[in-house]
Amino acid sequence: MTLPINDDKHPLFKLSRLDPNGDLPPIDLAFFLVSKQKEADRYYRAKEFALSEAAGDWLKRQIVKETGQLQIREEDGSVRFEVGPYNLEAEKPYRLAQLTLSEKIGLPYVRKQAILGALANPDEGLKQSETEFQVVQLNSDGRNLYFFYYRKPKRSTSKKRILIGRSGELDFADDGLIELGGKIEFVLLDNELYIANLRHFEYVFDYRDHIVQARDRNLNTITGMSFFDIGQEDKERFKRDCAAFFHTRTVAQMGPRQLEALERNFKARCDDLRRIRKGMPRNAERAKEYRNKYAPLWELYEFLDLEQQKVIYPENSRPTTLLHFFADKIIQSFLTGDFGVADSMQPAEESSAAAED
Repeated sequence: MTLPINDDKHPLFKLSRLDPNGDLPPIDLAFFLVSKQKEADRYYRAKEFALSEAAGDWLKRQIVKETGQLQIREEDGSVRFEVGPYNLEAEKPYRLAQLTLSEKIGLPYVRKQAILGALANPDEGLKQSETEFQVVQLNSDGRNLYFFYYRKPKRSTSKKRILIGRSGELDFADDGLIELGGKIEFVLLDNELYIANLRHFEYVFDYRDHIVQARDRNLNTITGMSFFDIGQEDKERFKRDCAAFFHTRTVAQMGPRQLEALERNFKARCDDLRRIRKGMPRNAERAKEYRNKYAPLWELYEFLDLEQQKVIYPENSRPTTLLHFFADKIIQSFLTGDFGVADSMQPAEESSAAAED
């Protein structure tokens, strides 16, 4: 089991404690350029490049420095990694998002295995100009850390050419220039991913494919529940509307336990909604306050047949309100008692596990 990232013995934490300007312990380094080829037998191809001693030493020190930059400093002067679970919907409010790539998560685990397989079996025929991202493998104390950088070689264009110095003169660069260092975008250690740049992680892992798979699986589960007893055309229209980019992530984020709770508690929530509607005050001013208190719930009445305890989906509707209900985003403030809509922060590992069911 991987140690917590802020444990003194965790390889990434140990690396962050090194002095980038001082003497470094023995660290083995390998540098790879990698390409994706979605339609081929091998999803990734990698080529290893030897670095000069000076370049390798500089890159090690740069990684040590940038690893430290991923930490935050507390008021007492101590430093730590600020880590939270990877979430399909929310912008990460912390420095690093963590995602565990166990076999049950499905596609992302397969991507990880494919990348490691490409690194272990380099393709000497891979052209530098075809690559899309870099992987730096550091081995320290027998543990492999993989640092990812989404960075393509700088190439010449029809209007600009790249030159390099050779024996006192400038000549055209054949394969473009490789940039080393810079901000770390994500790190792989065993089955743990620590992600600083969500967009580039999702590109390298083609995570969009995983999100779409989870969305479709969850939509099939929801529309197959007994309360979703509407015509097939309306079901298909609901699915199409949920395929919009924003809704896709909301549906994909739902985990098995959440779906089970939805089916188990749907009728009870219909009973609650019926009682709330019956409790509407007759006084106009109080009725307005009452509706404001239950505003997110009031929007549900258009989409629910409370007597039959089933969903309805009128023409020209949007699925947003129903998805707030299904995704358990309608919450009540303990302070005011009012209802509102919250962002889901369920860890992606749980929701992703549904892809293997």
